[in-house]
Amino acid sequence: MMRRWWSGLLRPTLVRRLLLAQMLLLTLLWSLFIGYAMFETSRAPGPISLDRTYDAIFGVVENLADNPERQHKVLSLIDQAVREGYGVGGNTPQLSPSMQVRQGGKLLYQSEDTPSGIVNRRLGQPETVYVDGIRWRARTVQSRQSDTRVTMIVPGDGMEMLIDMNSRGYYSLPLLISLPFLLLPAWLSIRMALRPWSRVAREVATRGPQNLAPLEFKPKHLELSSMVDRINALLQRMSESVERERNFIADAAHELRTPLAAMRVNVEALQSQGGNQRQQELLAGILSSNSRATRLVGQLLMLMRSDPAASIVLERLDLGVLLQDRLAVLSSLAQLKQIELELMSENQCYILGHRDSLVSLIDNLVDNAIKYSPSGATVFVSLHSNLTQVVLNVADQGPGIAPALRDRVFDRFFRNPDQTQSGSGLGLTIVKSVAHQHGAFIRLNAADDDQGLLVEVRFPWAPL
Repeated sequence: MMRRWWSGLLRPTLVRRLLLAQMLLLTLLWSLFIGYAMFETSRAPGPISLDRTYDAIFGVVENLADNPERQHKVLSLIDQAVREGYGVGGNTPQLSPSMQVRQGGKLLYQSEDTPSGIVNRRLGQPETVYVDGIRWRARTVQSRQSDTRVTMIVPGDGMEMLIDMNSRGYYSLPLLISLPFLLLPAWLSIRMALRPWSRVAREVATRGPQNLAPLEFKPKHLELSSMVDRINALLQRMSESVERERNFIADAAHELRTPLAAMRVNVEALQSQGGNQRQQELLAGILSSNSRATRLVGQLLMLMRSDPAASIVLERLDLGVLLQDRLAVLSSLAQLKQIELELMSENQCYILGHRDSLVSLIDNLVDNAIKYSPSGATVFVSLHSNLTQVVLNVADQGPGIAPALRDRVFDRFFRNPDQTQSGSGLGLTIVKSVAHQHGAFIRLNAADDDQGLLVEVRFPWAPL
């Protein structure tokens, strides 16, 4: 169970592909936005160009020189205001501006975690300063009334800012929070957009192998309508190819019947004229080969008539009466092999069927059962009905068919490699084709005590 679930989860799907594309697009847009914000932040001079900020700091330092505690508190408030106004990372120096205040060479105030070693060569001019490989922008201004100097420092490296933002969750955290809330709406929107595609898939899934008619659903969407048109064109080409194949086989089988019949007449005439024993053996071998070829031609014709694509007219008939008639005809064949035919049938088992096709189905099933049963065995044939189905069972006492081959024996010309009886490999193919013509279900099982083969055919019951 877990293996099927895991394999289904890993199986590529268009919905998952489109959903992943939307999430990647969202991530890309968010990355571009953050990158642009970092670029603008690093390029813009920000607070280092605002002379009023410097004047406010000078005023605090000079007017509150006699109250150091209050002076430090007001400078801290100015520092926080600058960081909140121009920064994106709180007290992080890589993401927010910092300031240093000196008076007479003595440090009066410094922002938290301010990088050390930043010195301006020229007063009043913004300069780029590198500290430990990190780029900063700094400007130092000196008061006109005193020896107070204020240095404003802002980040100058956009990449460092981006790395620091990511390490603190400013980049990835919004994505992690927003993506789960976007997954369900995105999934629903994709599923709704793919409804026409699903409708085409459901129609194709309900088609049988013999239904080559064009798809009924005609989507209006350009991409899907183009695919449906190509599928219909393929179905049309396949239908024409199948029709040509059916016509060729039917024509060839009809043409072969006449020369085979003429050959048999001539060989039988030669046999009647006598001859030595060797000649009689050769003529008998020719007649045997002629019989197999004639049977093969007959089966090919039955196969064409039983093709589900062939047009037939169904009528309501009693399958039990037809079954009794065919067993009476096949009883002489069973007597030659000393096989007993046993029939158990209910009365009035009505179905909608084509008589000639059903004759082919019954004859092939019973003939196979007789052929593969040993001498002295019994072939059991039963027919019963319920409110929805008419069930035909044919069981023999032969070698049976291995479970691994029970699907393949319905293929044309396929024969069990272990079988010693001669045959063309078309009998069960005809049976399956007739069953499909009548909407019936066919199944192969082992007979009682795993001895022999049980063929079960379930026909839809035809009500009165």
